[in-house]
Amino acid sequence: MLCFWKPGDVLLEVELIQLVEKITFEKCEKQHIELKKAAGGTPSKIYDTLSSFSNQVGGGVIIFGIDEDAGYEVVGVYDVQDLQKKVMEQSMQMEPVVRPLFTVAPVGDKLVVSAEISECDIYDKPCFYKGAGRLRGSYIRVGDSDQP
Repeated sequence: MLCFWKPGDVLLEVELIQLVEKITFEKCEKQHIELKKAAGGTPSKIYDTLSSFSNQVGGGVIIFGIDEDAGYEVVGVYDVQDLQKKVMEQSMQMEPVVRPLFTVAPVGDKLVVSAEISECDIYDKPCFYKGAGRLRGSYIRVGDSDQP
């Protein structure tokens, strides 16, 4: 049975594995899915994705451990605990603060991590990176990219 994740759903481990299989088969990101390699460390700036998913109806999910440049290969993450800690540190720099929901799952002999980002309340929009300010730190999701 294939998983068809929809914005607002909570990913469970089995569903995350199914979603990774679907992504590696289709070889593409989507409106509600962002892929990050993270085999060598936490991406240094995910503020744009945190902002765009928080500003998008239904939110979105960031999946760490898939390398788009290597043909959507599952490369795993370097350290699950440290990755979650560093993603939370970046999430705390958003206004309003973003509170990701993490899921960890084994895919083959690698671990992948998802961070589900909920849509923020309409009264709190736009969600933005405090370091850049409301005008330059706000993003929206257009297709598979984050746009100012």
